[in-house]
Amino acid sequence: MRGIIIDKDGTLFNYAYVWGPVVAGAVKAGFSELGVKGEKLEWLSLGFEKLFGVDDKGNNYKNGILFRPDLAPITIARMVLLSLKAGLNPFKVKNKVYSKIQMMGELIKGELEEKQFPGVRELFIKLKESGYVIGIVTNDSINTTAYFLEKMGLCEFVDFIRGAESGCRKKPHPDALNEFLKEFSLSADDVAVVGDTKSDMEFAKRGNAGYRVSVLTGSGDKKLLRRLSDAVYPTIQDLISDPVLFEKLS
Repeated sequence: MRGIIIDKDGTLFNYAYVWGPVVAGAVKAGFSELGVKGEKLEWLSLGFEKLFGVDDKGNNYKNGILFRPDLAPITIARMVLLSLKAGLNPFKVKNKVYSKIQMMGELIKGELEEKQFPGVRELFIKLKESGYVIGIVTNDSINTTAYFLEKMGLCEFVDFIRGAESGCRKKPHPDALNEFLKEFSLSADDVAVVGDTKSDMEFAKRGNAGYRVSVLTGSGDKKLLRRLSDAVYPTIQDLISDPVLFEKLS
């Protein structure tokens, strides 16, 4: 292995640990503006949080739309049914709640001030010492990604970033992987891809990446990820002892 592409959300950190409070806050704000209050606000918000994929108690839900966009039609149908059960107009719910969700990138900076990410920088140091070219490929914005990397102390180690504004087609399309190969004159066989979702592993497969690694800090769908990956670890920190990534040192 000479290069490694790493996803951001759910891979560099536990998705619910960072985004759970932000998603929950956005959902509750949307329903509050629709006049929902009290116990109804609590159960309706929790229902939507689960459908998105995280809640404010640090739980990830593997079939949430944030992890499984391929299940969007089913998830949206469930959101419509939940809205109707609450006596709300589904179109008004969509407009209010989704408008708040789309603003999450502006809210995350305050949330990050309190977060710690032990062990991640040490992994990146070891990757660099082993000669890796390191890329971050995410469907999130580049600005938000840059802020995360700065907060985690990773900027100096990252050679390549592709995000929502990069002009690449989103994962699982391998556009970003192909650009990575071209920019650094790498063969796909020499590149590892690390992610937390089905989309990440399909991205790696479509780009013929030589090594596919999943972590369980995003969707947490161990059964699915084992089928799609060469290796599965509880967290990204566990990669520090991976025998393939660090074959020369083992």
